[in-house]
Amino acid sequence: MNKIAEALIKRFENHRIIFWYDEKEELLDQYEDVTIPDVEKIHVQGNEFAVKHIINKQQPTGKFLLYFTGEKPANEDNWLLDMELAYHVFHTDQEAMFLQEMGLGYHLKELVTQHMEFFKAKERRLKLKEFLGDGDEHQAIRYKMLAITFGTDNISLVTYIHAHGSSYSDGNEKFDKDLERYNLRGYYWGEIKRKYNYQNDSPSIYDFLLEVFNTNFSLGKKTGIAKESRLLLSLWKDTIQYREYFGKLSEKIAKDIDVENKLNQATIDEVIVDDLFKLIDQKVIHDLVQLITSEGISNEKVIQLVKQRENKYWFGEAESLYQSIIYASQLIALVRKYGNTKYNSFDEGTKDYANNLYEIDQVYRKFIWSYRKTSQNKILADLALKVEKVYSNDWLLIYNNNWQGIVDKLPSWSNESTSSQSQFFNTHVKPVVDKKQRLFVIISDAFRYECGAELTKRLQSENRFEASISHMISSLPSYTQLGMASLLPHKELSLQEGTDSVIADGMSTSGIQGRTKVLETNSGVRATAVKAEDFMQMNSSKEGREFVKQYDLIYIYHNRIDKTGDDKTTENKVFEAVEEEFLFLHEIIKKIGNSLNGNNIVVTSDHGFIYQHNELAESDFSDSKHIGDIWKENRRFVIGKTLSNDTATKAFKGFELGIKSNVDVLITKSINRLRIKGAGSRFIHGGASLQEIVIPLVKITKVRQDTTTLVDIDIIKSTDRITTNILAVSFIQTDTVSEQVLPRSIRAIIRAEDGEDLSDQFRYNFDIEEGSERQREVKHRFQLSSKASGKYKNQRVQLVLEEPVEGTAKWKQYKEYYYTLNISFTNDFDDF
Repeated sequence: MNKIAEALIKRFENHRIIFWYDEKEELLDQYEDVTIPDVEKIHVQGNEFAVKHIINKQQPTGKFLLYFTGEKPANEDNWLLDMELAYHVFHTDQEAMFLQEMGLGYHLKELVTQHMEFFKAKERRLKLKEFLGDGDEHQAIRYKMLAITFGTDNISLVTYIHAHGSSYSDGNEKFDKDLERYNLRGYYWGEIKRKYNYQNDSPSIYDFLLEVFNTNFSLGKKTGIAKESRLLLSLWKDTIQYREYFGKLSEKIAKDIDVENKLNQATIDEVIVDDLFKLIDQKVIHDLVQLITSEGISNEKVIQLVKQRENKYWFGEAESLYQSIIYASQLIALVRKYGNTKYNSFDEGTKDYANNLYEIDQVYRKFIWSYRKTSQNKILADLALKVEKVYSNDWLLIYNNNWQGIVDKLPSWSNESTSSQSQFFNTHVKPVVDKKQRLFVIISDAFRYECGAELTKRLQSENRFEASISHMISSLPSYTQLGMASLLPHKELSLQEGTDSVIADGMSTSGIQGRTKVLETNSGVRATAVKAEDFMQMNSSKEGREFVKQYDLIYIYHNRIDKTGDDKTTENKVFEAVEEEFLFLHEIIKKIGNSLNGNNIVVTSDHGFIYQHNELAESDFSDSKHIGDIWKENRRFVIGKTLSNDTATKAFKGFELGIKSNVDVLITKSINRLRIKGAGSRFIHGGASLQEIVIPLVKITKVRQDTTTLVDIDIIKSTDRITTNILAVSFIQTDTVSEQVLPRSIRAIIRAEDGEDLSDQFRYNFDIEEGSERQREVKHRFQLSSKASGKYKNQRVQLVLEEPVEGTAKWKQYKEYYYTLNISFTNDFDDF
């Protein structure tokens, strides 16, 4: 079957009578070959009256193909004009065939002729047919032809420009060639001129975008480009398909319009809201580093400036740099406020550190971790040096020198207090198991107090988990064997002769076997010990549940931080180990709570640690003149018999530390280290500094009801009418963020009721933790598109607030606010 027959059969699906004019009799053979069931063919040759009688009187429901040769009669001479107008005319030239294939009228023949190269490909014709709507005419059809040319599903000039610019940034000229070949170039650039006022006799996509970027750059040269071009750039950054190409093109344009030189003359405040060039973030980061290093800016101002960059295009790439800046600023501010703190008593010091000053060690860890994530970027070199000096000299040294005065006055180390690590079992474990409640005790080696504080905060934001933290004081010396033994049920602890190994009531406390035996013997309940890795490998639904059923008390041990820090070759990665430990502990806790029905969990540690990232100075080491029968010598302590010491160490007898052995123990003062061959020196523990002896006691409960909610966001709405192309909106975070009230990320856009986006997007993470409602106000000026004052004028639109769908790249509606568009035509002028 030929194409003509196929086309005719399709037409007869909707028409009873079809007129076929073949003036030159070029298709007579095809006419004679056509056979269509239930269709009568009539070659009209001066018998119009008879044909009319047959069709209207004799066979009023029949289908007819009327074929005409010779010149088509004028309307006034056409006896069948009424029928022709009522039914369908079949054309057989190439343009007509294309139009008929797509269901378009013959009056569009000139459009097809003009863009014949476009219509020659069946694939393009079929795609265009999918896009066509009822009543589409020349303008709408050409617009949709552009969508096919640029390969976009979105029929929008903005999208075409995004696709064109993205292709150009890859060095691909296909779109330019296709526009020329399909004769769409003039139309395309005419539309850009009309919408953006781009004036150029030889337009090009790069020249156009160069002007757009320059016009919208805060320090750029203003051209005649329309203000709606701001929206073009804003939308580009928010598209998933094209946003990476925005970055590539931006970097090229930055060189061509000399952005770097302009930024050299600018202040941070002049460019802080600008989002066009990576160089802007580099400028902000550079200036902040200098200001913080010279202590020429407040911590509050630093946080405010970084927050303004948080929703910008380049922030993701620079996030670790910005985080490093924030933590450095916080650390310096905290040290300047608390660095010379002195205490009058042991309890005052430990409580103040646990309640407040642990944050200094926490932000130092976070700074080093973020700094290492930047590959120790050289832009931060001076700041890192500043942080190290402030932390080591103005905090660790001075604070612990002051604290050493308290330690020096101690006649003994308290092991009877309820806050003592030695009382852990009696104070925190026994009351739970005595109530016949199963308890999981997770002991993470060297998980110091500030780490426990962060874990607690993370767990408080985990729905259906309640978490609280208090502190304990580790045994002294603050090393693993003694700390682990102290956490076990026992009456007395002693040292194995000649070693630092600890005996509990005559039983070894080394390894899982030793600790299991102590638990089985002394706990009074069904108890065991297990390595965390072995516990996590158990299948929750079978093996894990069977294991848990056997016990009332399970001690789970993990050793990531201490193992990393104690090895000289890996000690510089100890803060990465802390981050990994957070994730691992979170997995264990969720497994216990969600899969094994464990409602009571405790996380604690054997000891803390001190870590300084930079290589140490000679002054950080002590030349101790101690002598005697040495059993164990560490950077921070010495154990032995008949030991004598000098001013470099503080001496204790074993019984003064709660150790039932005739031993002497020497503890180095402040943060000094002993010179020990082969040992690491930056990660240390064993001494009496607050960072080493204050350890976390995190209590976690799994509950059935929700424990968290997201902070609510509202807007200040003074009117329900939009009268200009700029709509200023004030967003209000109604409550402060807390342990149970979590931050909420939103994106907002003005959208027509038919789903058309009419403005740029605003993205923001509302995570404000303090201040009045007015201080929690965030403003954004929405730029509306020209459609707002054109196609959608006087219509109702929505300001839509959306939030992310967890675990996906999708967004869901959170809130909506309604406005009526009533924008005057004068708002479409640019400085006229």
